[in-house]
Amino acid sequence: MKRNSIKIVSNPYTNKMQYYFKNDIGEWKILLEDSPLSRQHYTDTSMEESANEILEKIDEIYNRKNKGVDILFEGATNRYKCLQKAVNDHFADHNIQCELGTTKIAVVGKKAVGKTALIEGLEELRGFQLSKADHQNYVQYFDNLNHDEWFEVSGIDLGKENIEKAFQTVKKIAENGLSAVIYCISGTSGRIEDIEKELIMRLIKEFSALKVMVVLTMCYQADMQETADEIKRFTNQVEVVPTLAKEYKTRARNENGASVVIEPFGLESVAAYVFEER
Repeated sequence: MKRNSIKIVSNPYTNKMQYYFKNDIGEWKILLEDSPLSRQHYTDTSMEESANEILEKIDEIYNRKNKGVDILFEGATNRYKCLQKAVNDHFADHNIQCELGTTKIAVVGKKAVGKTALIEGLEELRGFQLSKADHQNYVQYFDNLNHDEWFEVSGIDLGKENIEKAFQTVKKIAENGLSAVIYCISGTSGRIEDIEKELIMRLIKEFSALKVMVVLTMCYQADMQETADEIKRFTNQVEVVPTLAKEYKTRARNENGASVVIEPFGLESVAAYVFEER
């Protein structure tokens, strides 16, 4: 008797949730807009507030005749505990099994394009405390509350050998589960090498079941729309988000003589695509 599988992804930066269904070939697919779980009532909430209601709806739709449903929750441990408690307290005889997972993101790009700043900027949005571990070809970032896990692939020196090394590093990380791949391009130049285009397309093709996006970093100097449009053309509309991960003090002065500061932007848009696919 086939059990249904649902994945709930909690976005730690926007405090919203998204729901996925595992299809017959084992791929996670976002629930369509006509699903009750895609309604704002179930997405713009938290497990602390709505665990019982969420479980009632999952049980109603995906656990008919008590065939059983497996729920994978990607998010903070304390929120998972709320889900598990609701199952134990109110759905103990409904054949529902829960598992805690982690949203894992690989960040790729040339040297000095702002990969570290992007990761740190996202974590600082909610004051998370990161720990890190150095590996041979990447740095792993994580926190003890299980908000998410980041893998910063070593900066790429252009050249086929180095491009291949970066690709194989992502492939190796993906063997233990990966949710998204972010390719970073510096907004200070807006230049995309042909060999980078090839790598981006290879990532999109190889990891078709994952969310692959391009983030334009350090966008404090110019309008990046032309660069974003170019990337969308050659990638067939991959998600592109201009960002500034850390505040930037310009040389300009305001009327009081103080430096004009550009505040960080774009980070929640990155998180919304990685965690919610929107």
